[in-house]
Amino acid sequence: MRQKVVIIGAGIAAHVLASKLYSHADVTMITKKKWNNSNSFRAQGGVAAAIATNDHWRMHLEDTLKAGVYHNNQAITELLVKEGQAILKTLLGQGFPADKDMSGQILLGKEGAHNKRRIIHAGGDQTGKYVIQYYQQLLRNKVTLIENQLAVDCVIEEGCCRGIITIDNKEEYIFHQADHVVIATGGYSAIYDTTSNDETTTGDGIAIAYRAGAAISDLEFVQFHPTMLSIPEKQNFLISEAVRGEGAILIDRDGKAIMEGRHPQKDLAPRDVVSRVITSEIFNGNDIFLDINHVNHFSQRFPFITSICERYNIDWKKGIIPVQPGAHFTMGGVETNEHGETSIPRLYAVGETACNYVHGANRLASNSLLEGIVFATRLADFIRNQKPLTSSTAASITQKEDMGSFALPEKAVLRKRMTAFVGINRESNSLRKMSDWLSQFIIIKDKQLYHHSFSKKQIELQHMLLVASLVTKAAEIRTESRGAHYRTDYPALVATWREKRVYHQLKRGVEV
Repeated sequence: MRQKVVIIGAGIAAHVLASKLYSHADVTMITKKKWNNSNSFRAQGGVAAAIATNDHWRMHLEDTLKAGVYHNNQAITELLVKEGQAILKTLLGQGFPADKDMSGQILLGKEGAHNKRRIIHAGGDQTGKYVIQYYQQLLRNKVTLIENQLAVDCVIEEGCCRGIITIDNKEEYIFHQADHVVIATGGYSAIYDTTSNDETTTGDGIAIAYRAGAAISDLEFVQFHPTMLSIPEKQNFLISEAVRGEGAILIDRDGKAIMEGRHPQKDLAPRDVVSRVITSEIFNGNDIFLDINHVNHFSQRFPFITSICERYNIDWKKGIIPVQPGAHFTMGGVETNEHGETSIPRLYAVGETACNYVHGANRLASNSLLEGIVFATRLADFIRNQKPLTSSTAASITQKEDMGSFALPEKAVLRKRMTAFVGINRESNSLRKMSDWLSQFIIIKDKQLYHHSFSKKQIELQHMLLVASLVTKAAEIRTESRGAHYRTDYPALVATWREKRVYHQLKRGVEV
């Protein structure tokens, strides 16, 4: 009897998992919008792996731990870099799309906080697009793809996940029974105003898992990428860290290199460091630019960035591109082990939705696609060794409680407030202001949403509000500065917290 696996999401983790399972199980992929709506599709930089002859997975491990301020689970992080090295070598041998030089050697880039050139990229600065299309070709006609359905609730019976409920564009609830439900909805950077993320990454999977009773951890660690294109239009375009890896430097309007004397690695310092320097400069009235004059063959190496600059009338040939920080990656999420298991049997999380502690307090550049590939592969191995559920279930979704008319904020307002009060720099007063603002809204925390007469738009806002409240609470709890979490009122790193490995786990029933 073939197992039924439902995967919520369409990023790299979802694609790799489906590619490993379709010959053993009936796989359904459900995505909030279209097949190409994911952060993975937008990824520019590449995949980090120690495949060079002068590199070693132990070096990659140390760079990852250092960037994560040693908040990482070292054993699981070792799995990431060690197995990632082996998997990428295999994928490259199978035709994985990687840029090569004229002699057929793989071109390896360098990015912030890496001590070796180990970034495998494709299409110059379009790695995510090339990789997702590679897997889409493998999966076409092999899995059931459902687009434009938003995940609403897990169905839990006797402590076990038996399926998931979604809502479609007709505002109708649909129950999908499954032997295994995998949440791969990405992170929650799109609850911020300025973000590199796809608009769909609003923390839905984390909210769903929390309401189901799963453990959530480390939501305070939100990584802000230093270099997003700074333009008047509200667009989310990233200027890849690979540009600085190839020689670009950050300057102010007078041409002064702003990272001089700020960090030993200067422009390739960890992302939290660079983002805080840029934020400080902008706060003081400075405009910040990337000086690309020393990047060889810029338009050939970075064709997508070049096209975006030209689209918005930025003359990159003058050698400078205006930039600003934006929310980019979330280290926290649904707590999992090395197999992707959550605290609820038959419910799994993988990719940015998951928190398996491989990124610590600050993700190392280009480790995100690697994480999706490695832990989706591990999860596939785990699921293949499980047995189908002995009985099926059917959720009753006909009874709906009318919530009446109640206030919900506009997405744009929520995002602006998260950026202002729970952004790059946090402190007690700003976090309290955000908590007080959130308290005026009804946020469903411990009940299932599908029992209510919510629209699709309202359900997404409920997901966003719940995640915003959890992130704010987690940021209030951590009274230290570590990695991507910076408290101006507690600027020091608390050494004993590292020794005790203090992870801030949140679970339903805890007041938020």
